[in-house]
Amino acid sequence: MPDFSFKYDRTLKDILKGYPKRFVEILTGKKVLESLDVSFPKVEELRADLLLRLEDESIFHLELQTENDPLMPLRMLKYYTYIYSIYSKEPIQTVLYIGSKPLSMENYINKDHLRFDYSLVDIKTIDCRELLKSDDLNDVVLSVLCYAEDERSLILEVASRLSHLKPIELEDYKLKLKNLLHLRPNLIKITEELEDKMPITIKLEDDPLYRKGIEKGIEKGIEKGIEKGRAEGISVTKRQIIINLHNNFKAVPEQIAFNVNDTVENVIAVLKEEGLY
Repeated sequence: MPDFSFKYDRTLKDILKGYPKRFVEILTGKKVLESLDVSFPKVEELRADLLLRLEDESIFHLELQTENDPLMPLRMLKYYTYIYSIYSKEPIQTVLYIGSKPLSMENYINKDHLRFDYSLVDIKTIDCRELLKSDDLNDVVLSVLCYAEDERSLILEVASRLSHLKPIELEDYKLKLKNLLHLRPNLIKITEELEDKMPITIKLEDDPLYRKGIEKGIEKGIEKGIEKGRAEGISVTKRQIIINLHNNFKAVPEQIAFNVNDTVENVIAVLKEEGLY
């Protein structure tokens, strides 16, 4: 028996191109305003942060997020449809927020004809001690992003766990640790203070991202100091800026000289006069 489905499909599509107004009114209860383009742009390539098959054969999908994104629910819905179309299973979805700012994202879509949600977890609500119990050093390094009652003890414990590694492995995990610490600026200062007490050397000052952060902090410090001086009717001198950058930002003479447009020698001379060098 001949298959007429193609002819039906083609005929109906031709009719719909003219968008039969009354027919649409019957289906929707509303009048047509205009015809829109039925060709959609090519769908962007999606790559999940983590996709796993669990012991009960369920599919687990994890996305990491460093910023609050109001469009996150829509992104997760896209992942849901793709994963379901491939594996024919509802994925267990979680967004893990690892940013330093307070979590303010939604984890659902609630529209007239769509209900969708997923788990949203702030990593700062996870107790770091739970990860420190693990034998997996990836868990141990991740613990610096979690809640710690004693942050100094946390840093020392992580350093101690890494200290037993062979040189090549150690450098790899130290790099991971440095990168994660950028998400927790408060721990960077603690790490610097504990440098002499740790069994390994982190050397954050050698990290380009760290230096960039320091430079931004220095710039803001200078601007804030000058603005405060103006507000109080005080002229902020270059000498005061040099002392402030040294005391409050731990800036080295080269950094200070660059920011105050002076020579390194003159900066060192000022610091020596103040007993700071």
